[in-house]
Amino acid sequence: MNRTEFEITLLFIVVFAFGAGCHSGRSVSEGQQSATANSLKSPVNVRPLTDRRFERTPERLARGRYLVNGVGECFACHGPYDLKAPGWPPVRGKEGSGLSGFSSSPGAVAANLTPDRETGIGNWTDDMLARAIREGVNHEGRLIDPTIMPYEFYRSMSDEDLASVIVYLRSIPPIRNALPVSRTPQNIVVPYAIPIYAPLPRPDLSAPVKRGAYLVQLGACQWCHTLRDANRKTLPGLEFAGGDLITTSDANVTSANLTPDPSGISYYAEAQFLKTMHTGKVGARKISPIMPWWFFGQMTDDDLKSIFAYLRTLKPVQHRVDNTEPVGYCRICKRKHHGGALN
Repeated sequence: MNRTEFEITLLFIVVFAFGAGCHSGRSVSEGQQSATANSLKSPVNVRPLTDRRFERTPERLARGRYLVNGVGECFACHGPYDLKAPGWPPVRGKEGSGLSGFSSSPGAVAANLTPDRETGIGNWTDDMLARAIREGVNHEGRLIDPTIMPYEFYRSMSDEDLASVIVYLRSIPPIRNALPVSRTPQNIVVPYAIPIYAPLPRPDLSAPVKRGAYLVQLGACQWCHTLRDANRKTLPGLEFAGGDLITTSDANVTSANLTPDPSGISYYAEAQFLKTMHTGKVGARKISPIMPWWFFGQMTDDDLKSIFAYLRTLKPVQHRVDNTEPVGYCRICKRKHHGGALN
């Protein structure tokens, strides 16, 4: 393996989370944890439910299947995954059946998303699901912890894609799987739990960069690759620059700098990006399955190329992250992370 392949491997030992309890859901990063210790700064308005329903069409079913099993990686959280298989794919026959027991987030539960009427979403209305996905309010009207589900990014999901996701979830086999009641911390910070009343049309996806920008939102890339303050606001100047120290029961890693700076991924080639996402390997080296490449590998090459094209347009940020180095204090982000002392 050459030096470039080795460095690329290090960059991809990161977490890219999605869902109500992420694929890395057995743990939450230090940056995410700090947010839950704060009190709500102002009352949160909750949008009343409506009677809207999404018509099932072949086009929506196909699009929803693609989003849920690809960039959305919903079943990386909402169901058990096979620890013995490359990339930790969902356990066959249990996709979407829910999950509990996240070690670093006691009480967190990823809901059963199958249409079972007793233990799943069979009795939930379409608007209950829509409100949870994009506005961070569960079917009972309670706020969802944003350190567990990154709905702040799903807010960008178009109405049509939202309908497609819900139509697809209605179509999967119902699985009876009783889960404990999710316990949300009392003093959570929810600056993005904002009602959505206006229509959200499908964005302009005509150019690769525009499509990539949209997919990056659906994939919640910044949830791990952009540091936040205690109020979940982006640290200025560190967008996509990584540095989030993430501890799981299987690993201790820091999210990568995805900007085109020499300390980021300026040397990364499109072909290698696609190969890595499809195979989980850089050369002969395997990527940690904490990075849910298995789901991104279900995406089309065109969509992956679009994501890569968008990442190339980011402002370069000098912020070195090196998972081969010990955790140390970083003078740039003022946090501790792998290779922090090198900055």
